[in-house]
Amino acid sequence: MLKALKFKALSKNIKLNTLVKEILSENTKSLTLDNSSNRFSDHDAINCTNFMKSLFQNASKKLNYPNNEEAFKSLISQIEKFNQWNESYSRRLKSVLLGSAESSTSSELNKLTLDRECECPIYAGLKIWTGSDEFPSQDLICDLGSSLVPIIENNIKPS
Repeated sequence: MLKALKFKALSKNIKLNTLVKEILSENTKSLTLDNSSNRFSDHDAINCTNFMKSLFQNASKKLNYPNNEEAFKSLISQIEKFNQWNESYSRRLKSVLLGSAESSTSSELNKLTLDRECECPIYAGLKIWTGSDEFPSQDLICDLGSSLVPIIENNIKPS
């Protein structure tokens, strides 16, 4: 299957990861259009948490932070700029990314995004912090979670 995807990407003269994103986006559009509510589900919250944890770990290494604490300080400085963010969210995110806290819950994410009326500050912060030009949509992350991290890993660069 990978070989077929590579040939298809070559025939379209696009990068393999771009083709994969297109295919995934097309296949998940119908799922999000069928959903009568834009709210995060429990499954979405687990996938989002797995994505952010995996991306944080990989980006911390790739961006050469001396330790995860320093990486978190850098990341949180990007997230704290958002109006709906507060200190309790910072403590919770730190416990999720650096500790062994449970995944973020759907109610936490819905509250943070005003029931998805605005972009998630964690999503936006990770996007800025990684400096990645090719970053999956929030909906794609909800659907596929940490399986997307290897696709964007090579695009991580200091902002």
